[in-house]
Formats: sequence, C-alpha cells, structure tokens
Amino acid sequence: MHLDAAAVWLRQLAIAAETPAVPIELGANVSDRLDVMADELARLGRDVAQADTIISEWQPLRPCLPDRAPWGARAHGSDRGQWGKRLSTVLSLRQVLMLAAADLPWNDEERGIAYLDGLNGLPGLEEWESPRAAERRAAARRAAIQAQALKEHCETCQAIAGTHCRTKNDRIADAYHKPRLALATQVVDERREES
Repeated sequence: MHLDAAAVWLRQLAIAAETPAVPIELGANVSDRLDVMADELARLGRDVAQADTIISEWQPLRPCLPDRAPWGARAHGSDRGQWGKRLSTVLSLRQVLMLAAADLPWNDEERGIAYLDGLNGLPGLEEWESPRAAERRAAARRAAIQAQALKEHCETCQAIAGTHCRTKNDRIADAYHKPRLALATQVVDERREES
C-alpha cells in the first residue's frame, strides 16, 4: 500500500495551497485539513506496514480476543461439519496489531499463533471479501438495478422506458413498481453472470 506516498502528496498540496495563484486565504479551510489527512494516512501507513511485518514474519498473536473468544479457525471449534458463518474469523488491522502487542502478559500464559496459521483451514477463505467490499458491491448492484429499471417499460402503470413510474393519481411514484424492479434485477444479475 502506498499510503506514505499519498501522505506526502497531501502535504505538498497543503503547501501549494499556502500560495494560490489568486490571493485567497486557504490555510484554515484547505491547508490545515490536508495536513490532518496527511498525518492520518502516514499513521495508517505505519500500521499497515507493522501488520505486514507481523503477518509475513509469522509473529505470534494472542490466540484469543480480550473477551477470551478464539479467532480464526479456532472460532469454529473442532467439528468442521458444524461450521457456519462466525464472527472473529478474519481479524481487522487493529485486532492484528493488538493481539501481537509484545507488552501483553499472554506470552507467558499461552502459546501464540501466527496469523496465517490461525486462518488455515477456514472454509471459503479464497472467496472472502471485507464487509466494506461486500457493501460496495451491493450498493453498485442496487444502483445498476435502479438505472436499469428506468430503461424498462412498466407493465403496472404503463410508464415508458426513460420515465418514472406513476401513482394511481398520476403523480411520480417514490419507487419503481415491483414487476419493473424485478425485470431490472433479472437483467442486471444476468449481465453480471455473463461477465
């Protein structure tokens, strides 16, 4: 990840905003905000680099979360036939950093687990995506369905393609009628399966 490079770029923008081509005070509005964002990106860059080191050097992590709940494959128990979707299987950046902290007393009490060893054997790990990625994909699908619905004719209110659905009182409806949305959903999903 190139977060440090982005932080440098933001700092350069903040300096450039100090002397704009047209005299206008941008300091408090632009330069200060860019400096704050640059600091945050630099901190994130350090955290990601530290997590990368922890993972790539197979450093041990505490085998349980602070509430004593196991993480990774251990969160599912030993009976793999009973595994379902469980929380605490894939750790967040903050959790990796916290569970690797050298100042925790767990090193004396429990044997640590390297992150990749802890994930080993998780079902569906090859297809895993972050909750943010799943929500982004779902939002893109919803937007595509809305756009496609506008391209479809509505059998319910007879709205032609390119126009919104109408109510019984001939006002613009708040949402597309269900049959129109169903057709749009089918078109979008078929398109996605083909690609």
